[in-house]
Amino acid sequence: MVPQPASRDAQLARASRGGLKVLLNSKFIWRRAHTFRVLLAVACVTYVVLSASAQDAAANIDLGNNEIGTPPSEFDPTQGLWTVVSDATAKTGVAIEQGGVQTTEDRFPLAIHKTASLKNAEISLRLKAAGGKSDQGGGVAVRLRTPENYYLVQLDALRDRVLFSLVSNGASEEIVGVDADIASHSWHTLTVRANDDEFVVSLDGSWVFTGFDKTLSQPGRIAIWTKGDSITRFDSIAITPLPAVEERY
Repeated sequence: MVPQPASRDAQLARASRGGLKVLLNSKFIWRRAHTFRVLLAVACVTYVVLSASAQDAAANIDLGNNEIGTPPSEFDPTQGLWTVVSDATAKTGVAIEQGGVQTTEDRFPLAIHKTASLKNAEISLRLKAAGGKSDQGGGVAVRLRTPENYYLVQLDALRDRVLFSLVSNGASEEIVGVDADIASHSWHTLTVRANDDEFVVSLDGSWVFTGFDKTLSQPGRIAIWTKGDSITRFDSIAITPLPAVEERY
């Protein structure tokens, strides 16, 4: 369950343009946000009720069914070198690794999950930045329509940042960026709750920020993602479909 934003750890930070606000966790430092795509959820209280059928439909991906050294059978790799590797620190002793293979300039390494398209979902996974000179980290892509068009939530271990971005025609545009302590060679749990135009992001069990954007309003695929020469491992991947939100004013 994603921690609620209305805790004592939350603060309101006034944006520099347009008079809009974004709700952030005070344990993290907000450097900048493109406020034309983020809104403050104070005028409405959102009630999200998960039905039993939605929770039952959760996909907990069992990586143990894969052979070491092969591509993960649950994913379609589109860019990069994705393999199942042995890792004693992973929950089940195995992990998915993207081996730092460089891709074309307008493409990022993606491994797309073999499921039906989803609009509203909660995605939880663990990732570890295991290497890389120019980049270290990874993330999750949601509402992916093509390998060049999707929303992205990423952890950047070199720059200690959590980022929410829109990737359009291969170009990444940052919507929200927050400073956070992201250690390399350590597992971090990233949770993304995408519900209509609301995106709630948590790191290691703590809520970080809630961002809003309406650009990609249709269902899409879910993928794991890396960048540049980053060597990144993933495990404990779970995907839970969500019903539409009910808003009360």
